[in-house]
Amino acid sequence: MDGNANAGGAGTPIAPAAGAATMPQPMMPVDAMAIPEPKRGKGSIIEIIILILVSLIAVAAAGFAVYFYLQWDESRTNVEGQIAEAVAIARADERQIAEEIFAEREKEPNRRFTGPADYGSLSFMFPRTWSVYIARDASIGGDFEAYLHPGEVSEVGQSTINALRVSIINQPIDTVRMMYDAMATTGQLKQSVFQNATITGDRFEGEFNQDITGIMIMFKINDKTAILRTDAMIFRNDFDKLIQTITLN
Repeated sequence: MDGNANAGGAGTPIAPAAGAATMPQPMMPVDAMAIPEPKRGKGSIIEIIILILVSLIAVAAAGFAVYFYLQWDESRTNVEGQIAEAVAIARADERQIAEEIFAEREKEPNRRFTGPADYGSLSFMFPRTWSVYIARDASIGGDFEAYLHPGEVSEVGQSTINALRVSIINQPIDTVRMMYDAMATTGQLKQSVFQNATITGDRFEGEFNQDITGIMIMFKINDKTAILRTDAMIFRNDFDKLIQTITLN
């Protein structure tokens, strides 16, 4: 008895019987558990800001790249257009120069014009591409008139244009010159001295009438007056070359 009493005494713990259920331990409340909150450091915010800035810079760079490409493409198009235009102009200029050279060569060799022997045998060289029309040959006296022009001579008249008019007027030069001196006084014509290797005379340049603006020279042949005139300034070069070849026999 004493042994059992000692075994079941208060001072000795009683082991649970085999197979007996273990009593569950009470759970601590969730809110009582210490769950650490994540902390956002200053480094993370800076990284986000840097990322945003880099993105903005990339977008801006892309925009500038597109803008400058469009500008470059437009400039290239303009430059190419300007080059094409310049090439076209250069080719046109080359063709014009070639045509002018050809036209000048076609005039060679020059032909010789000779007036009536009784009127001083006025002579000069003129382009071979010009035609000659003798309106008055002075065979029975009076004035001598001839007209020269490229291709065919234009209809003779005070208002028609011919490359050259040749007149030998059966009057003294002082009488013939009075009308042109008056036109020079009013400023309608500009007067100067003409001279080549053999003759000296007067040169008048300007508006001879409302239809004719050209150049004229006048000089004395014995007791008569010779006049050579171009009716348009486009014949200036030919006229200036021609009058330098004038001779009198």
